[in-house]
Amino acid sequence: MDLMTMANFIKQTLIPMAIKGNAKLSGTEVTGVVITGLSVVFLGLIILILFVWVFGKIFTRKTDNTNIEKKNESLKSVVAPAAPVVKPADSNEDEIVAVIAAAVAAMGQADGKVYKVKSIKAAKNSPARSAWALAGIQSETMPF
Repeated sequence: MDLMTMANFIKQTLIPMAIKGNAKLSGTEVTGVVITGLSVVFLGLIILILFVWVFGKIFTRKTDNTNIEKKNESLKSVVAPAAPVVKPADSNEDEIVAVIAAAVAAMGQADGKVYKVKSIKAAKNSPARSAWALAGIQSETMPF
């Protein structure tokens, strides 16, 4: 439809219907309005999806794996294995420190890195939640 045809359609059909108050549209007019509306909505959604996708590609940077490998090789040569710093008073604590240091060394070997134990502290024996909170969670997550 060109501009003149659209203007004539509005003058002859839509304006008189709006003035009289009883708008009776034919089936072809209703179909045209519905198809036009759906086309505009889906075209807008497609443009919005493309817009978000393009901005995602622009602001996401890919790192170069060769630079990461070079940094890892330089770190391997700089870091030397170290003994645990903690000096426990009890022989049982000596064994615990040895086990922790062995676990850290095993993790380092698996990653190809050398890790160092700086300190070992005992965890506080306080629950993260109160007894009432734990009871509430237990009652709310029970199976049916």
